[in-house]
Amino acid sequence: MKGVFEMSGISAGDELVVTKWIALGGSSELAFSGREELIRRFPGSFVDRLAAFKDMLDTEPEREAAETLGAGALCPLGEGGIFQALWDMGRKFSLGVDVDLKLIPVRQETIEICNHFDVNPYMYDSRGSLLIAVSNGGRLVRKLRDSGINAAVIGEFTKGNDRIVRNGDKIRYLG
Repeated sequence: MKGVFEMSGISAGDELVVTKWIALGGSSELAFSGREELIRRFPGSFVDRLAAFKDMLDTEPEREAAETLGAGALCPLGEGGIFQALWDMGRKFSLGVDVDLKLIPVRQETIEICNHFDVNPYMYDSRGSLLIAVSNGGRLVRKLRDSGINAAVIGEFTKGNDRIVRNGDKIRYLG
């Protein structure tokens, strides 16, 4: 599944939910392709945890939960990561986005491996996660967490075309 899938439609004020953690697919791939290098720097159990991320790439349960709660749209994350998905979703619906970087779920293992290989986790292969537009993100997050799936509301759609990512007092515009 690729691209942005419209379900019931979205509008300014709808919330953005990310499922699981970003960069799962890329982290797992790096653990396999860079294993020899990684085990010189990290414990083997750490590298094995990263490799096991491949078991978390199925997004069907999240998609089904989003459908049952009336999600307006969803976008499977992949190449280009969360930043690409935010851009694509905003463009498709001619809306802006306002996102808090600190709310985007990312595992510490991913941060470590991305730092090691000088990769930006927010722009990296994020297969295994969905970006979902929904009017009540908190309700979807609770439903997913009750099912054992991590999720977080990271921001909302806005009028206009600005695609803003906030990190404390700093603002970055996607483009």
